[in-house]
Amino acid sequence: MTRRDWATRLHLPTLGAVLVILVVWSLLSWRYGAYVLPSPGAVLRGFAGILKSGEIWGHTGASLYRIVVGFGCAVGVAILMGLAAFVSRAARGVVHDFLAVLNSTSVFVWIVISIIWFGLSNWAPIFTTFMITLPVVGSNIVEGVQNVDRRLLEMGDVYRLNGRQKFVAIVIPFTLSYLVAGMKVGFGLALKVSVVAEIFGVTSGIGYIMNYSREILETQMVFVWALVMILVMMVTDKLVFDTLSRRLARWR
Repeated sequence: MTRRDWATRLHLPTLGAVLVILVVWSLLSWRYGAYVLPSPGAVLRGFAGILKSGEIWGHTGASLYRIVVGFGCAVGVAILMGLAAFVSRAARGVVHDFLAVLNSTSVFVWIVISIIWFGLSNWAPIFTTFMITLPVVGSNIVEGVQNVDRRLLEMGDVYRLNGRQKFVAIVIPFTLSYLVAGMKVGFGLALKVSVVAEIFGVTSGIGYIMNYSREILETQMVFVWALVMILVMMVTDKLVFDTLSRRLARWR
């Protein structure tokens, strides 16, 4: 194995870039002070502190619960949209236009509406997450339905498969990769959106504790909880979506 192969396998270029970022970060922290930019060491100490106290699990769990509910509902509705788009061309046009409207609506609009409708409750970030991630997952599924190989559908007609059988045997296997891709992007968006919504609408979760840390001038903890967000996304990406993608590739 060549040196270049070893460097790639060990992610040495990435590690080098991270080292440069940490050095620059430390210098900027020394120049501007801990209130503006805490040092990397201070952030790591803060992270160790919330791990030791167990605080990380309460707020992270609260955020993940809201994300799973809102995002899960969005996936369920998106699948129904895909089914409608497969059954009817007219329904496909309606779904396409509906998703276009949702895509053009700002996150802030849904946050304000959710606070008006649900107040300071879990449903505010859940509703916001649902409305923002639905067009992402839905658009992917509808695109997958539109791109189903028509020759396979015609073969289904030859074997006299009904609509349900064609959907199960042909459409679902073909569109699963689109669904997983949409879910991967949608979950990352759900995490960001839910955290923003938590700033305004609840009294627990990553977004809430980040805003609380800002209010009491603990800038260090704002960075600590931002690190928690990054770790949650990385772990979910590797353990859930990469695993799904590999199993789907083997199954297909």
